[in-house]
Amino acid sequence: MNEPGHVTTEQRRAAGPVFVSYATSDRKQALALCKALERRGTKCWISCRDVEPGENYQEAIVRAIRGAPAMVLVFSDAANNSDEIKKELSLVSRHRIPVMAVRIEDVEPSDAFAYELSTRQWIDAFEGWDKSIDSLNRRLEQISCGSQGPAGGDSVPPRPARTAAHRKAPMVVAAVLALVVAAGLAAWLLLRPADAAAHSMQVRLTGFERLSPELPETIGQALSEEFLAAFSDEGVISVSTATQAPGGTDPAYALGGTIRRDGDRIRVIARLTNERSGTTLWSHNFTYAADQLSRVPRRVAVAAGNLVRCGLFGATTYPRALPDPILINYFQYCHNVGEVEFEPTKALDFADKTVAAAPDFSWGWSAVAKAAMNTTQIKQSPAQMAAVRAQGRQASDKAIGLDPTNSEALAFKSYLIDARDLVGREALLRQSLDARPLPCGCEHHFYGNLLEEVGRTAEAIIEFRRSTDVLALKSGSQLSLGEALLIVGRPDEAKKHLDAAADLAGRPNYADEKVVATAPITGQYAAAAAILKKQSDVPAPLGSALVAAFHALVANDQVAKAAAAARLVSLPEEFQGRLPVTLLGALGANREALAGIEAAERAGRSGVRKWLFYPSMAGARAEPEFAAVAERLGLIHYWRKTGKRPDFCSAANAPPLCRTI
Repeated sequence: MNEPGHVTTEQRRAAGPVFVSYATSDRKQALALCKALERRGTKCWISCRDVEPGENYQEAIVRAIRGAPAMVLVFSDAANNSDEIKKELSLVSRHRIPVMAVRIEDVEPSDAFAYELSTRQWIDAFEGWDKSIDSLNRRLEQISCGSQGPAGGDSVPPRPARTAAHRKAPMVVAAVLALVVAAGLAAWLLLRPADAAAHSMQVRLTGFERLSPELPETIGQALSEEFLAAFSDEGVISVSTATQAPGGTDPAYALGGTIRRDGDRIRVIARLTNERSGTTLWSHNFTYAADQLSRVPRRVAVAAGNLVRCGLFGATTYPRALPDPILINYFQYCHNVGEVEFEPTKALDFADKTVAAAPDFSWGWSAVAKAAMNTTQIKQSPAQMAAVRAQGRQASDKAIGLDPTNSEALAFKSYLIDARDLVGREALLRQSLDARPLPCGCEHHFYGNLLEEVGRTAEAIIEFRRSTDVLALKSGSQLSLGEALLIVGRPDEAKKHLDAAADLAGRPNYADEKVVATAPITGQYAAAAAILKKQSDVPAPLGSALVAAFHALVANDQVAKAAAAARLVSLPEEFQGRLPVTLLGALGANREALAGIEAAERAGRSGVRKWLFYPSMAGARAEPEFAAVAERLGLIHYWRKTGKRPDFCSAANAPPLCRTI
C-alpha cells in the first residue's frame, strides 16, 4: 500500500482525534489521561483501545497520526527509552503536527528526545493531575482553533538551550534516526496484511446460575463483579453486561456458567461461547474446598479471565475471524500453557493443531514456540530436547515472518536459541519490547528474567514492575517482582507482591512453598525447616537433605554444614534444582554450588544464571573459579560486549573479576 496523499491542516482538525503516544508500561496512565481529556470534550485515539481487531498495528498508528490535529506524548523514563515513540515523533514532525509532552515522571529527555522536543511545550502532570489535564485541554482547544502559540502560563516553558557542543550531538543522532525511521515506516507499509474482518474484543457476561440453594444468593453477582474487575481499565479486552449479543454477523463472545455445592466442594463451570454459532469454544470445571467459598469468585475470574485474554487477544491479531474449530484448539492451548493448567505437551499438541488448520496465523506459530519452550522443562533425552528446541525456533521464525510485530514470538525465540548467547537473547527481547504490546505485559517480565540472569537485578525490578503495572493478575509476574525485591534487600516492599502471587495462585500451601524456596535469599532457615517437615508431597531423600541443611545453617555448626552439603551433592540429578544448589552456597560449599549451576545449565534448566546472584552465593562469587564459570556461561562475554556490569560490581567489596569487565 502506498502512503495516502497529503492531509491538510483543515482536514486534520475536522476529522481526527488527538493521538496519544505512550510506552507500553505507561498504558494505564495513558488511558487515564485519554479518558480525562474525553470527559472535557477532547476526543483521543490511543492504540491499546482504538486499533481495530485484526488490523495491522503499525499501519493503524501511521493512519491515526496522519489524521490527528495534535499528539499528546505521555513522557516517562520508559518513554525516554522507547524506539517506537521516536518513530512516532519523526512521523509527527514530518507532517507538522503539534506535540504536547505531558511528563508523568520527573525525567529529563535523552539526547534524541531533547532534540525533537526542544521547541515543544511541557506539562508536568506529576505536580498536579487535574490542573495539568485542564491546561493540556485548553492548549489542545487552542490548537484546534488554529492557534499554534503557547498557552500563556499553562505549560512549562521549553528547556534552556544547551551549549553548542551539546547541541551538535543530538542533531547527528536525530539525522541518523530519521534515516532509520524512514526505513521502518516503509516496512510498516509494505508488510500490511489483507484487509481485516471485524472481530470483537469484547466478552458479554451472561451470568453464573446458582444451582444450590444453600449458596448465598449473591454468589452469581459476586462472580460477575470479579470478572468486571479483572478486565477493568485494561484497554485491550473489554467486558459487557448487555442483556443480548450485539447486532451483526461477526463473532460475538459470551462467558457464563453455573455454580453449585457438591458435598465439601464448590464447583463452578465456566463456559465461553460464540453466540453467533452457538459453539462452546472453551469450558472448565473449577473445584474448590467449600471453606474457600469467599475466595471462589476471584479465583475463577482470574483464571478464566487470563484464559480469555490469552485466546481472544491472539485470535484478534488474525486478519479474518478464525473459524470455531480453530479457536477451540487455540483456547485449549491457552488453557494448558499455564493460564488454567500447566500441561506443556498438551499445549504443544493444541498449538500444532491450530497452525495445521491456519498456517498463516502468526500468533498460532508463536503459541507453538511458547509451548515448545515450556516442554523443554520436562525431563527428556538430549535428542528429544534438541528436537523440541528446534521446533520452537522454527515456529518463532515462521511467526515473525508472518508478523514482524509478534512480540510473543520474538520473546520466546530468545529462550530457544543458545542460552549462552546472552547478547543475542537480549537483542530479541529488546525487539519484543518495541513490537506489539502484550495484554499481560509479559514482554517486560521476560526481559526482567534475562536481566536477572546477567546480574542486573535492580533493572530487572523495573521491568517486573512494568509487567505488573500492565496486568496485576499474573501470579508469575508478582512472584518474580517479589523475589527480585528480596534479593536487593527490600523485604517490606516484596511482601505485598509475594502475597499477591499467593492469592492469585490459589493453592492452599503456596505461601509456605515460597518461604522454603526463598530461604537462601531471606535466611529464614528455621521457618523453612518447620514448614518442610509438615509437607508430605516432597520426596523423602530431597526433603530430609533440605531439612538437614536448614538445621545446620540455624545452628551454624561447621561439621553439620559439611555433612549437609555432602547430602545435597549426593542427591540424584532430578533433585538438583535452585534450592539445593543455592543452599550449597549458604553452607559454604562454594565450588560445589558453582558446579551445580553448570550441571543444571547442561541439563537444560531455565534461568540458572540468576542463581549466581542470590545473597547465599556471595562466597561462590568470590572464589577464583567464578570467573571461569562465568566465562563458560556466557556472562563475561555479555558484560564486556554490552558494557553493562552486574550489580555486585558496585559493592565496596566487589570481587577482583569486576576490574576486568
